[in-house]
Amino acid sequence: MSPVNHHERRREIAEAVWRLLQKGGVEAASVRGVIAETGLSSGSIRFFFSTQAGLHQFAMASLAERVQERIQLAAAEPDLGQRAVAMVSELMPLRDDTERELGIWLAFVAKARHDPGLGRIVAEQATAIREFLTTVINDLTTAGLRPPTTDIAFEVIHLNAVIDGLTFELLTAPGLISRDQATAALRQALLPA
Repeated sequence: MSPVNHHERRREIAEAVWRLLQKGGVEAASVRGVIAETGLSSGSIRFFFSTQAGLHQFAMASLAERVQERIQLAAAEPDLGQRAVAMVSELMPLRDDTERELGIWLAFVAKARHDPGLGRIVAEQATAIREFLTTVINDLTTAGLRPPTTDIAFEVIHLNAVIDGLTFELLTAPGLISRDQATAALRQALLPA
């Protein structure tokens, strides 16, 4: 019998939580549901997560790790303007995989209003996104792709609102806006003419 790869097992469990959330909401993403979804024993699940809250917190934090990995890949784009759009696009549901993940994330955000552990993760993620957007706007301004008089703090708030608004609309009323329109709006917010 080969040893258990703890990283892979935790990822398998997180993905089971995500599938259950998609199928039946947060209530379905219970330890019992994960046992049924993965075929693992309750002891195996509890080895990694002693509580359901811990299971949910890990699954939510894992979503952010996936986004960070894709942002790092997008950072390889040599053109700074294209790089900025590609990196920031990873925060939005502009493909099937990101639409799935952000739908799951939204379910966690709703639960976070009554779960302090998830609330802490949401707050940490919001801070990390603001810091990331600040870096992006600074880099674009320094490179001359935005006016030198750009009010960085204001533009970050504005860009964050654009991202959140487009994301919410794409997830809740996709008939009102297409992914291409959302991408064009993001590009305009990042690289105003």
